[in-house]
Amino acid sequence: MAKKLKDIPTFTKQFWKKLGDETADRIRVHTTKGGKDVNNKTFKPYSTSYRVRKASDKFRGQSSTSSRPDLQLTGDMMINLQTRGFSRDNVVIGWRQENAQKIEWNSKMGRTVTSKQRPVSKGIERFIFKEVDLAIARNAKEATSKPINLKIGK
Repeated sequence: MAKKLKDIPTFTKQFWKKLGDETADRIRVHTTKGGKDVNNKTFKPYSTSYRVRKASDKFRGQSSTSSRPDLQLTGDMMINLQTRGFSRDNVVIGWRQENAQKIEWNSKMGRTVTSKQRPVSKGIERFIFKEVDLAIARNAKEATSKPINLKIGK
């Protein structure tokens, strides 16, 4: 990809799409399997009545019977977390309307998956930075694999 030195810090649309998809997957795992919020704290427990109904499989369309908060009654909300857009400069991941509202409601209930102050957990942030660093290193290696000629003056 990087043919010139100025191209080293550039990325392809495919890079951002892949990074968005992998980040969404990591958020899903962190949330559902880890039961952790964006600050890496265990989610606040469900109310007693909800916890009992969920564990007893009393909801229609239910896919999870976990009594610990995993934000996954039917699985729809976490499946809806996807790459929503990408370009050569960035990627946007998120939820659509109804599921975005569920995410906001859960945040108010002490189960914050994302926030303006901390869009992703520190572990996922480290993953993102590592992927960006690797892409820059690959581009730098490619751009410097041949002799670099500098033109000084006119």
